Amino acid sequence: MTHAKPAGAKRVAIVTGASSGIGREFARQIDLLQQVDEMWLIARDEAALRQVGEALTTASRAIATDLSTEQGLDAVRAILADEQPRVRYLVNAAGFGKFGDWRTISNADSDAMVNLNCRAVVAITRAALPRMERGSRIIQVASAAAFAPLPHLNVYAATKAFVLRYTRALRWELRGTGITATALCPTWVDTGFEKVARQSGGSNDVNHLLGAQQARTVVSRALCTNRAHLAVACASPQSALLRLAGKVLPSCVTMAGWEVLRRV
Repeated sequence: MTHAKPAGAKRVAIVTGASSGIGREFARQIDLLQQVDEMWLIARDEAALRQVGEALTTASRAIATDLSTEQGLDAVRAILADEQPRVRYLVNAAGFGKFGDWRTISNADSDAMVNLNCRAVVAITRAALPRMERGSRIIQVASAAAFAPLPHLNVYAATKAFVLRYTRALRWELRGTGITATALCPTWVDTGFEKVARQSGGSNDVNHLLGAQQARTVVSRALCTNRAHLAVACASPQSALLRLAGKVLPSCVTMAGWEVLRRV
C-alpha cells in the first residue's frame, strides 16, 4: 500500500473473465453504479470484450490477454504501472473447470486450471492492491465447490478452495485499510461453464447441473454482500447449506453425497 496515487488519477474497475458469464454481468452491474471513470475488461477474446464494452455507459478498455500465462499477467502489470489508476473495484472472475478424474483430465488442462484459477488471482490482486484505497472493493469468484473435496471435479474444487482461503486471509491482512474483500461461492450458474467443463474425457462424469442460478442474481447478491463487509457471499440457500455441511460433516460424508448428486 505504499505506492503514491496521483491526485487526478482515474478511478477504474478491473474485471477479469469479462467476455462472458459472471464476469460480463459484474461489468454490467458495476457500470450501473456509476462509481468509476473507466472499466478495464480482461479476457482472451477481444471482440467479445469490445461487445461488452459497447453496452456499457462507462468508458471501457478491452485488454485481450491470457491470464494463465506469465506474458498475460505481465501485460496487466505493465498497464497498471504505466497509468497508476485508482482501482475502486477488482473482480477476479476468470476461471474454468473440467469434469473428469485424474485419468481423463489432461495434464495441460490441470495446469491451466491451477494457473488461471489460482496463480492469476493472486498475481492480479497483488498488482492492483497498491492502487487501491479506502472504499475499494475486491470480489474473488470462488465456488460452493470450495466447501468440500469433489471427486471428478477434483482440481477445479481444489483451486476454488484456494481462492476462498486466500481471500479470507487477505481480508484479515487488509484490516484497517478500508478495502473490503469477499469470496463469491455460488453453486451452478447458468453461464458457459458447462460447455467448457464437458470438453474432457470425463464429460459425462457430472450428469446435470441441478438448480443453476442466473448470473444476474448471483452478481447482485455478491455486490450486496461485499457492501455489507462480509467475507463470503454464498448467493443462494443451497450454497449456504453446503458451506455449513462442509464445516460440520467429515469429508467422506460430503464426498459420498456428491457421488450421488453427480449421477442424478
